[in-house]
Amino acid sequence: MGVKPILSSTLTRIGVVQNPFSTLNRKRYGVEQVAANDPDVFVEQARQTHDIAGILARFRDLGVEIVVIDGGDGTVREVLSQCSGVFGDNLPLFCTLPSGKTNVCAHDTGTAKYKRDTFRRLLELRKAGITAQHIRRRHVMRVEWEDGFHPPVHGMLVGFGGYRDATNLAQTHVHSKGLNHNAAVAMTIFSFFCGAIFGADEKGVRAGENMVISFDEQPAGQHSRFGAVLTTLDSFLLGVWPFWGDASRAVKWLDVDAPPPHLLRAVFAIFTKRIKPWMEASGYRSGSANQLQIETHNPFIIDGETFAPGPTGRLRFTSDMQVDFIAP
Repeated sequence: MGVKPILSSTLTRIGVVQNPFSTLNRKRYGVEQVAANDPDVFVEQARQTHDIAGILARFRDLGVEIVVIDGGDGTVREVLSQCSGVFGDNLPLFCTLPSGKTNVCAHDTGTAKYKRDTFRRLLELRKAGITAQHIRRRHVMRVEWEDGFHPPVHGMLVGFGGYRDATNLAQTHVHSKGLNHNAAVAMTIFSFFCGAIFGADEKGVRAGENMVISFDEQPAGQHSRFGAVLTTLDSFLLGVWPFWGDASRAVKWLDVDAPPPHLLRAVFAIFTKRIKPWMEASGYRSGSANQLQIETHNPFIIDGETFAPGPTGRLRFTSDMQVDFIAP
């Protein structure tokens, strides 16, 4: 007996949310060309963030069952942030096209390797039938500002402290050199840790910044941190996975004290997946949680973009929402 398709019809309607300013979309509009003669594929460009809710509402009214996100990680974040308000509990399937600079979500959900060929593969899969083996289910973090400073945001990768500084380094010095995807990640990691390990400024990134973090029911820990990273993804580019310990809950987290002792040894241990017993006692901690509370007064990153923490700096992270991505 064959595997029963989840969707199997050339009449399945597909809606494409396209960010025309994403890196690859500035060069050519391949999706529009592929979809030109298909009456059940609808392509709309989101030139501004506030365009997305209206686009999704039109897709809903058209009976779209698959929403294709043609942009980078920031576009994915904005679509996920709006989709529950538009579709309610009846969410469509999603498919990400790797059109941005880094495309962490596309890498994790199985579409980055096909690059611009992903959309053609999706149309072919629609004819053959989309089955459970083509689905990658992921939790999505909901980020809430306790003081209402910013509307809630749904994302999949959040970083503080050193992660923010590394992201800013990538945007200002790495992407500007034309490096994207794996090459950009490799150069960013190398440049950031060279500065952090061998730099002479003890008041810089190694000094950290004060944060209060509590995981699920654990008591809050307040002290200076080198950095913290949260994700609901299952993999990063280049095989880098800086998490260990319990992974049974939705949000994987990394929490590093400042100043970080034996940083070179710790980085080597993490990148080679050889976590050492001394690391936790030295302030290198990792695990998983379903919800977190963080208080910070410094900017932080959600899926590649910088956000301000608001006047109180108190943030809440939950992970109740799940979405299904298609890997054609």
